[in-house]
Amino acid sequence: MTAKKHLTSTNATRTIALHLEEPASVDATTKALLKKLQDLERQRWRINREIEAIQTALKLAGITPTLHDAFSVPDPNEWTYAHDQTFAQSQLNEACKQILKDYQGKWLTKAQVEYLVTRGGYKFATENTKNSVDVTLRRLAADGFCEAERVRGSRGNKYRFFAEPKNADA
Repeated sequence: MTAKKHLTSTNATRTIALHLEEPASVDATTKALLKKLQDLERQRWRINREIEAIQTALKLAGITPTLHDAFSVPDPNEWTYAHDQTFAQSQLNEACKQILKDYQGKWLTKAQVEYLVTRGGYKFATENTKNSVDVTLRRLAADGFCEAERVRGSRGNKYRFFAEPKNADA
């Protein structure tokens, strides 16, 4: 005769009692599945730690937009770009415009825009990707699509989307 276990769980409204029969033994298939599950959980933990370390390094280097605390939830725009490969079929000009719109009100460097374009699946045809993004952003600023803040140093200029383009025809 198999022993019965009585499990009790209390939540805010009621107590639930579960009566489970204890299995006589765990078969080889179940043992193999549990071992595989444990191995995969360990891999996921290691991968998540590595992702967090890379994300932190990129944020500290000023490559990723710091809209959130470095240790908080991922940026939803970046996640969408990476998941959907938003810019895989786009022109660089359109990808940069979309990023500036999505980050409306935030100043972005060319390195941050380059990072987001790349995360979104854009395939550059040139080796100097940062220069391509820089030229595109300068053109967008000259056309009145965004404003540019001139900054000296390694990070370079910052760009921010205008709610309404300055050169818009009325």
